[in-house]
Order: sequence, then C-alpha cells, then structure tokens
Amino acid sequence: MQIVAPAGSMSRLRAAVSAGAGEVYLGLKGFGARRNAENFNVKELLEAIDYSHSRGTRVFLTLNTMMKARELTAVYTNLKTVYEAGLDAVIVQDFGVFKFLKENFPDLEVHGSTQMTVANHVEANYLKAVGFKRVVLARELSFEEIKSIREKTDIELEIFVSGALCISYSGNCYLSSFIGGRSGNRGLCAQPCRRQYITKKSENSYLLSPKDQIFEKEEIEKLKEIGIDSIKIEGRMKSEEYVYETVSYYNCLIKGDSRKLNTPKIFNRGYGKGYFYNNLHIMNPEYSADFGYRVGRVSSSGEVSLEDSLLLGDGIAYISKNHQKLGGTYVNKISTEKGKREKGIKGEIVKIGKLPKGTAYIYKTYSKDIMDLVSKEMKSSEKKIPIRAKLKAIVGEEATLEVLATNLYGEEVSSTVYSGENLEIAKSSLLSLEKLEEKVGELGETTFFLEKFDFIGDLGTFLPFKTLKAMKRAAVEELRDKLLCSYRREKSSEEIVTCEFKNSFNPRPRIAVCVFNIEQERAARKFGVDKIYKKGIDVARESQVGKIDLDSELASNLYQLLENKNSAVTVDWNQNIGNSYALDYFSGMDKVGLVYLSPELDLESLAEIKGAKSEKGLVVYGRLRVMYIDPSIVKEDCKVVSESGDELRLVKNHLGNTEVYFEKPMNLIPVLDRILKLGMDELRLDFTWESYDETIQVLKSLENREGEYNPYNFERGVY
Repeated sequence: MQIVAPAGSMSRLRAAVSAGAGEVYLGLKGFGARRNAENFNVKELLEAIDYSHSRGTRVFLTLNTMMKARELTAVYTNLKTVYEAGLDAVIVQDFGVFKFLKENFPDLEVHGSTQMTVANHVEANYLKAVGFKRVVLARELSFEEIKSIREKTDIELEIFVSGALCISYSGNCYLSSFIGGRSGNRGLCAQPCRRQYITKKSENSYLLSPKDQIFEKEEIEKLKEIGIDSIKIEGRMKSEEYVYETVSYYNCLIKGDSRKLNTPKIFNRGYGKGYFYNNLHIMNPEYSADFGYRVGRVSSSGEVSLEDSLLLGDGIAYISKNHQKLGGTYVNKISTEKGKREKGIKGEIVKIGKLPKGTAYIYKTYSKDIMDLVSKEMKSSEKKIPIRAKLKAIVGEEATLEVLATNLYGEEVSSTVYSGENLEIAKSSLLSLEKLEEKVGELGETTFFLEKFDFIGDLGTFLPFKTLKAMKRAAVEELRDKLLCSYRREKSSEEIVTCEFKNSFNPRPRIAVCVFNIEQERAARKFGVDKIYKKGIDVARESQVGKIDLDSELASNLYQLLENKNSAVTVDWNQNIGNSYALDYFSGMDKVGLVYLSPELDLESLAEIKGAKSEKGLVVYGRLRVMYIDPSIVKEDCKVVSESGDELRLVKNHLGNTEVYFEKPMNLIPVLDRILKLGMDELRLDFTWESYDETIQVLKSLENREGEYNPYNFERGVY
C-alpha cells in the first residue's frame, strides 16, 4: 500500500518525500482542482520529478478539472515537457481531457479523480476497460462498499484517508460556480459551504460545513487487508509540517510501527471517520475554520481548567460559549497557586493573563512542542533508495566497483567504474570484508543506502581506501544520472494531435421537460410536450445500484448510462461536458443519443463546443441543483439563506440524500433568440416544486418570451 501525499509547493513535496510518501500529487499553475494553491511552473515541476525519482517516489500531475478546448491545446506544450522528463501519471476528471491525453500521450498513465464520483464497481470496471490505470473512489463510501468494489474489480483503487471533506459529492457541487462564477469543477471553489447559513428559525449555523476526515490504525488495517493500492492525504494548501506529520503517521501504520497521532494538533476544525462506518455524524455546525483544539475551560473568575498541556510559546485562541473567536495570542505567562510555570499540565487550574470578556474556552492553535519536534525530524529525515554493490579486487587487474539500483518500475540500473591501475599484493595489513563494506556504505548526502555488498577477489591485494572512495563517488554519481534517465521518455511528436469536430445545427430544437411529480408531467402533456424526463439520482453508490432506474432515458450518473435498458439515452448535464472532446467522447458511447452541455458555461463557451455524432441539449429553465449530499443533514425540507443573501432549499430525496437547490430559478427563456443561434437539438425546462399552474405558466412563456431573466452563468461563465 502506497501513500499518496499532497505537494502544493516544493517545500511540501520535500516534506512528503522525506516522511516516506511513495507517491505525490501536485498541480501545474493555472490547472487542477486546487488552482489557488502555490502549485508548480514547468521548471519547478521538472525539478520535482527528478527530486522525487531520485528518492523512490512517483509524481502525479493533477489535471482534474473541466477544461475548455483552448485550454487543452495550451496545456499540451507544458505537459509534453514533463511527460518526456518522466512524469508518472495524470489525474483527470473530464472525459474530454482523458480523450485528449490518450490521443497525444497514449502510454501515459491516467487516474480517475474523485471528481468523477466513481462509487460502484461497474463504473470502476468501465474506467479500466477504456484505459484508466487507477481510480480515486468517492469519499462518501463506507468500508463495506469499498470492500465490495475491491472484490469486483482489478483496477487500482485509491482511497482518501485524511483531510478536508466536501459536503457535496465531488464533481457534483455547483454552489460556488453559480453564486460567483468560481467553479469547483474548474479548481477555483470559493468554499461557500464553509460559511454560516440562517435557518427558518433565524439561527446561524455552519449547516454545510463537515469535519475533516482522519483514519487511524483500525481503518488502515482494514484497507490494507482488502488490497487497497494507495491511501491519499488531502492538503495541498496546508503547511509542510502538516504534510510531514500526517505522512509520517500513515507510513508508520503501514509498516506496523507505532506513532502518536499529532495531525489534529497542527490543523483542526473537528475530526471524524467520514463515511467509513456509515456514521453520518460528520458535520461541525459550530465552526468551519482551523480553530485548533480545545485545551481548557474558563471559569467565571478567569481561571483555566486544563484539558491538555499548555506551554509558554503555544498559540491560543479565546473562544466564546457560542464558538465565536474573540481573539488570540501566544502564551507568555502560566501561573498556579505555587507560582509561575513554563508548562501547565492536564488537570491543573492555571492563569494565563487577562482574557477577553465572554471567553468560555481556550483553544490551542499552535503547539510549540509538536512543531519543534516536527521541524527537527524534517531536518534530519531523508528518504533513500537501496543499492547493491559488487567490488572486484584481483592482483594484476584493475579493481572494479559496480553499483546497482532498481527503479520504480522494476528496471535494474547499474554503473561500473575502474581503479585505473592494476592492483598489487599488499605488503602490510590485509583488507577486511567488514571494512570494505563500511567504506562502500559511506554514502553521505547521496540519495542511496547500501543494502547488499559482495566482494570478489583476494583480500591480500593492495587497494587504497582513497582509491576506493573515488571509485565509489564516481559510481554513485553515474548511477544517479542513469537512474533518472531510466524514467525519461523519448521525445514525443512536435505536433499536437487535435480533432476536427464536425458540427450540426438545428434551427428548430424540440422542447423537453424534466419533472419531479405527476402534476408537472400532466401540465407538460397538456401543453403538448412529448419529451418528458423524470429526475434521477445523481450518484450510484455501490450499496444503492439496485435502486437506480435503468428504464429512464435520462442518465444522471455513469452507472445509469452504462446499464441503461433503452437503445437511445440522454446524458444529463451533471456529467460536466464543457468541451468538444468531452462531447465527442460521450457521443461515441453505446446507447448515447443526446448529450446535455454544462450550464456552468457562458454563451461564448457553449458556441465553441462542436460535435455531430449525437444531438446536443441545453437547460434553459430550472432551479439549479447545486449540491448532492449523501447524508440527510435536515429532518425535513427547508429553506436557508447564505451570508450573501442567496436563498437555498434543502430537499430530502427518497434515498435519504439531501439535494440543495437555488430558490430562484435560472431562466434563459427571455433570451431564447440568442440560444437558438447555438443550434441545439433540444432545449429543456426543469421543474422542481412548481405547481400545475406554475408549470403551465412557464411553458407559455416560451411563446411570448416573458418572465424574469435570470442567467446565472450564461452571461459571465466561470473562471
């Protein structure tokens, strides 16, 4: 089992590698699902690849966002350079990006991102069949579901084991996009889920903010036992100390060593086991930022009853009973009845100076002893590669030293150097095997350690240690160069492979509707609409695939498309089709007759998407579903208002999942003449909780173009 560690910058990458990560994932500036992280330019990425390979760690590049066609061609030049340098794999969400990569870099390993929302074995097997090497499963799966998928597929599986959780299924969240044009599917999520929401009782709550996830010994042993290939740590925007400590912890668990879990003392907004045990108590309604962890309660007299140790130099926050942060400082005073102290012990009652009025709790935001320990370990630890050495010393011949290593793909690399002079018989002390092995094993600041030493020859030869040292230095330097070269690829074609997409244009698109209930369906039929879809389930979890409607012509998830009983199926917009490559990919799948384009795109971007293999569709009216959440976070349907005034409605579906919709519908009907110029084959109106009369009224507006124009992303698009 490998650890896949986050590397948001070069310092974080070094921390991850030195802590024992077998794989790291990182982003290229301007691309990937963490575009706000520091990320790497091409020069830095080349350095990162060589740094990691020389220490036995693979490098994965995140291109796991929905891309526009012009971005695909822009990324080609940079990707070509790092591909030739030995990039190990690319992580993708967009099937269009996958298609582009396979056409231009056919032997490059591709992994399916958790943004693809793969949640069952059928989808996993499909990815394997079309050329994916690995899939990162949806984070909402329980252990039993993960186990079931593992038993039914042989594609490599990767599981998130720690870090931030998205409350919505990844790849199915549009809240940030539709509120402000910053799309999570484009790597620029503004995290509106971490803000407070006002409920109908006028209460403020972090209603959509989950705790972070952290698995411990029991969970890792379970995953290891069933054969999970890699465990993944979230945190490209967290500190290098966080990365180092978390990787070190999991590295020890995998090896069977013991190590105290200190990660929550470096970053903490509440922790839990996520969905692993089907435990849906994952939310933290009290706070959403890094509050640290609670170390004490404050009495009415201002004394602090310690629940953990407190040191001079620790960072603390003053927290009210309602979990409002009242301020913070570094501890410069600790005293008890017996006088001043450098450290307060758990269970003691101490004073730490004047506290802000209303302080109920003390939270530790910076743990000096842990950070000092981590910093010390980071400076002294180094991941190294094992090598074998063969020394040959025979009188009358040159001495030879061969050093050998095996790269990450099982290929043996070797280097042989000669002494330059024939050896003579020793006139005094004889060589000893122990001393020779010791000298060859003195590899200093190299990235190697001696695993095995063989000697061939006569210990009675005269071989100066100075000569042996020079031979070793030359052999090891050459071995490092050859090892890095073993990952290089031959130069790929200088010319990009692009597709010429033919387009179709339909000046008179048909009208379709998608309904929630029988009254809306009755209204649509009354109005003469022939194409009527019924709203489906957006994610097919392993334990729920039997509840997915395979008779529906509208496929709301990949499983529903692959297993559909109809001969012609419509792919819904939540498959995030945002470029011609993606449209072409889905259009080429069996049974696909029509593909809906993403409503995240503006008019200009929509016009750029071409394809004639299947029909194209666009939603022009409807309350946009902005989140699909696994647990039922509300007891009944309700409305909430965000801090910025956006009204949302939370709806519990028949599977117990929570779906979040904007209260105000998107309405492009007043500009229908502009949309007709796109040449779509089908325009759809989505009805949620509209009554019969309201449904009729909206349908009538198609004729007179009346109604309130509410474009959401149609005018501005997404960044």
